[in-house]
Amino acid sequence: MAAYLIYTDDSGDEYFSLHTGIMIPIDRWRDHLTSWKKYRRALYKKHGVLDDYEIHTYKWVMGKGDPVENPIRDTQGKDINTVVGYRREWATKALLTILRMEGVQIFTTVAGTANKSDAYGRYLEELDESLAKAGDWGIVVLDGSPRNPDPAPAAEHRRLPLRTRAIVEDVWVQDASVSQFIQIADLAAHSAFQHLAQNPARKFMWDWYPTHLHDRERICACR
Repeated sequence: MAAYLIYTDDSGDEYFSLHTGIMIPIDRWRDHLTSWKKYRRALYKKHGVLDDYEIHTYKWVMGKGDPVENPIRDTQGKDINTVVGYRREWATKALLTILRMEGVQIFTTVAGTANKSDAYGRYLEELDESLAKAGDWGIVVLDGSPRNPDPAPAAEHRRLPLRTRAIVEDVWVQDASVSQFIQIADLAAHSAFQHLAQNPARKFMWDWYPTHLHDRERICACR
């Protein structure tokens, strides 16, 4: 039996939606946050990105915004504010950091709908079934505003049958700006989506999920 904090984010378009959860064993939470902080410290030392800067995957990998006020320039005078390739390189390093986290699992479900509530409901049902079959337990932590939470996710939790459910409590809502693990889930969800959608403008991301996260999937979808 294992217990997980399941940090979850979504991605999608007008055709389909998906949710991806980063399943952190509660007894390893401290170790894995330490590993992630080491990654963020390395990013700071190399490029000056503060560890409390929110890495929003879409903006990060497309070179939007300036993550550093006083960037560290390389020998050619280039820096992470102006060279999107540096950001993409560190995104793949982030995926490798996840891959090395012992006991961490990835759980992704895809729904053929743009309705996020319906897609989240499917994600919950499949996740709950997987946990229950293994005798495991989980608490879902979702990106959002704790002060003004969307009531729809909590309603989906309460639809789970209490007699058998393995997902504990209503969803916990945490703003990505203050949660490193929600930011990790954002990266994983976008990687999963781009692998399936194969947007030509994001071709550099097409193989990120199968290359770096497939081996961590709780249920192999052979994507």
